[in-house]
Amino acid sequence: MAESIFDRISLIRQHATKQDRAIIEFLHSNNINNLSYLSITEFASLAGVAESTLLRFCRKLGLRGYSEFRMLLAQSNASEYTSDVDDYALGIMNSMTSALHSTYELIDRADIEKAVDILLGARRVYCFGSGNSGVAAEEMRNKFLRFGIHLYQLTDSHFQTIASSTLGEEDALVLFSVSGSTKDMIGIAQTAKQNKTRLIIVTNYLRSPLGAYADVSLYVVAKSTPLDGGSLVAKISQLYVIDVLAAALFKRTEQQSQRNLERTAIAVLDKEI
Repeated sequence: MAESIFDRISLIRQHATKQDRAIIEFLHSNNINNLSYLSITEFASLAGVAESTLLRFCRKLGLRGYSEFRMLLAQSNASEYTSDVDDYALGIMNSMTSALHSTYELIDRADIEKAVDILLGARRVYCFGSGNSGVAAEEMRNKFLRFGIHLYQLTDSHFQTIASSTLGEEDALVLFSVSGSTKDMIGIAQTAKQNKTRLIIVTNYLRSPLGAYADVSLYVVAKSTPLDGGSLVAKISQLYVIDVLAAALFKRTEQQSQRNLERTAIAVLDKEI
């Protein structure tokens, strides 16, 4: 079995359709290292084909879908740990700084305020993320708990699905997904939409299947390949947006939140030596 994308393409080239050739040309005319960062929506849009066409192309290559296609692209791309930069500590710091600055440029104050409206007006708020984005969901729960805002956070996808099915129009749901294409998150968003639950999405991709269900979309710059899934650079932007959201909520509820911050600080004092 051929190993690389282009080895696989050579096997189907003589049977390629016009749309297949458009994808092949797109691959040849772009830096393949950069293409591994694209979501299926972005790749299809830039290549000028439909997502369904791209999926069929992946299957013609003997792949199960776009995720495996991205994996092959990523294998040709150096990770943050295998780059040619000698000072890897500086390289990682620069990546984090760049991600934070770019995320700041994407922040829309109106969307932040709308998200705060939803959080403060909801009867119940759940926050979910799958995989590494689950860390961001847990951090949001921890952050807002100190303000006296109780967010429910679950890590198991089965329980996330069950919980989302019980939510209604008086509730809110915050979903974290860097790609915006995670099956579990999309399924949860679909259920929330059917139940008229207000939905806040924190995602990297401006156009993604998940974003179509959002009442508010908050964007981060945290692109990663399948080989960079554990990268802190991909998490730092999500944590930054959580802090921005927390600061906006604190301004709205300053007296009450300040009291709760003091009460929680006092409550854990005896935990320290």
